Amino acid sequence: MSQSIYHRRQLYGILLNAFSALSFYFATFFVRLGALYDADLASELFAFVRYLLGFFFALFLFRKAGLTFRWKVPLPVYLRAIFNTLALLFFYEAVATGPAGTANVLNMTYPAFVAILAIPIFREIPDSRMLLVLGFSLTGIALYVLYPLIDTGSISKADLWGIGSGLLAAIAILSLRGAAMQARAEEILLWMFALGSVASFPLAVSSLSQLLKPGGLFVLASACLGIAGQWSLTRSYAYLSATAGSIVSSLRIPIALVAGFFLLQEIPGFSGILGAGLIFAGNLFLALFRRSEKKE
Repeated sequence: MSQSIYHRRQLYGILLNAFSALSFYFATFFVRLGALYDADLASELFAFVRYLLGFFFALFLFRKAGLTFRWKVPLPVYLRAIFNTLALLFFYEAVATGPAGTANVLNMTYPAFVAILAIPIFREIPDSRMLLVLGFSLTGIALYVLYPLIDTGSISKADLWGIGSGLLAAIAILSLRGAAMQARAEEILLWMFALGSVASFPLAVSSLSQLLKPGGLFVLASACLGIAGQWSLTRSYAYLSATAGSIVSSLRIPIALVAGFFLLQEIPGFSGILGAGLIFAGNLFLALFRRSEKKE
């Protein structure tokens, strides 16, 4: 492959990955708008419609790949689907009940939780550099969650939902490691969207009638953007390394802060900006250190 073709592929992958970061943020942007427009638009409804439309999209990809459906799949595939569903439900609840920018930043703490959980699960003992980087990330999380406790005497429930989404997303990512070694990506996506649809339906059934009202447009817009983000993220890794993809994906943190400020009038305090900066820096260094470890 010539250098020019290689660079074009890299640029295409970066653009796809950046588009996924934008799509994922604006999926939550419409969740927040919907919550502000109509309190009856439950966050579970947004999750259900996203999973249902995603199921049909995943089914199309599954059939296009010529795969045969099987009821018995490896355990990590089930775990990936279960924890991804829980993570999204927590994430959307954080967006519906608090600032979308804060929810996105806290959801992006999952790389730090992956590194922490990998210690007992995979016996991946961190070196001094990794511990320093984890310190950055954990300090950023503390600034987001503990500083308001010191300042006001209470912790925002929305922040707890956001932290929970990051932790659950980390478990989903760790499950994906095992799932990817035993199943095709199309099969993993199909089970993820199918189980998500089934699990979120009972939570959303009481508010399904809201889809027929004007607020239903927010739900559909959010679902379409979420699926577009998932597709472009998956496609981007055909052209990018995992390291480069992780770095570009972390752009969702500054995107969330800037877009939240200009579009939703969400004004983060100094502790919020500093905390987001530490989490963002931690994600970048975690990705770079993993790359250097592989080279060694």
